[in-house]
Amino acid sequence: MTRHAPRILFRADASPSLGGGHVMRCLALARALCHPMSHEWGTNVAFACCEGTLDAAPALARSNLPVTTARSEADFDFPADWGGRADAIFVDLYTSTRADETRMRDRAGIIAVIEDLPERTHDCDLLVDPMPGGSPFDYAGRVPGDCNIMAGGAFALVRSEFAEQRQRALDRHFNPGPVKRILVSMGLTDLGGISEPVARLALDTLPEASVEVILGPRAPSRAALEALCRTEPRLTVHVDIDDMAQRMAKADLAIGAGGGTALERCVVGLPSIAVVLAGNQQEMTGLLDTDGALAAIASPEDVLAELPGLIRRLERPAARARMAERAAAVCDGRGAQRVARALVERIERQREAGHEPV
Repeated sequence: MTRHAPRILFRADASPSLGGGHVMRCLALARALCHPMSHEWGTNVAFACCEGTLDAAPALARSNLPVTTARSEADFDFPADWGGRADAIFVDLYTSTRADETRMRDRAGIIAVIEDLPERTHDCDLLVDPMPGGSPFDYAGRVPGDCNIMAGGAFALVRSEFAEQRQRALDRHFNPGPVKRILVSMGLTDLGGISEPVARLALDTLPEASVEVILGPRAPSRAALEALCRTEPRLTVHVDIDDMAQRMAKADLAIGAGGGTALERCVVGLPSIAVVLAGNQQEMTGLLDTDGALAAIASPEDVLAELPGLIRRLERPAARARMAERAAAVCDGRGAQRVARALVERIERQREAGHEPV
């Protein structure tokens, strides 16, 4: 039998209410899978997403990876030339269930899951939980006995450019000077238009610092912030950028969302204030705050009262140096490569056992 390159489908969605984090961490893993690996066939990667995902996560549209239609959690299309089957399906959905994963087994040799809500149960062969401090013991009795569990910050799914910028950024953040550049990045969808009040508070709190805001193309704050740029020379606004790691390396302080982007800031040791914008961000943001890897604001409603004080606290170089050291210890930015290797090796073992998909 002629072997085809492993076919790996990601089932993930993005929307204004959900944000783009699920798709972005899957895209980080997809890129790692597309890099040369220790196998001879290469890797074919595609996404199956609900309507509106490409608008909420434009980086996926730019990736040139195939994107097919998903009508529900377990009802979706494969690329036309895959023959209706994949070697592996990687699921990153808070709305999917164990029953959905069982249904997918008819269409893939391996079911993999990205999870950070350990109270759920899964029918999967590989589970990735990037939560700092996560442990395989968190999933005892919640996954099949032979499931490969990759839990903890070592498996954080961030893009390779953050690892590439890590040493340069740490050299700077471990030895900080005054705060001259503040980076504001409240997520691709700018939930509730939060970027505008955050940027204004940062400008008012540190009158000598410049503020750089990163937005998605449909961000509610976009028009107001672009208008403010015309009268405030310390403010710049960038839409849908591809060089976030470099911008984090150059910033002195960040204000951002919780969730996956907080792990990106940890890789480069960027001192940051994280605002919890969704319930699923609470646990990880709280853990990082307790560990000193960031300073947390529990909800958008608390930003006005708490953000100026936290900015002034982190204006002190010694406070930022301590936070940078704690953040850098959370993850090194190579989690996607570790997970990609584990998945490809599992596919190879299955093929060696004679379970080659048709």
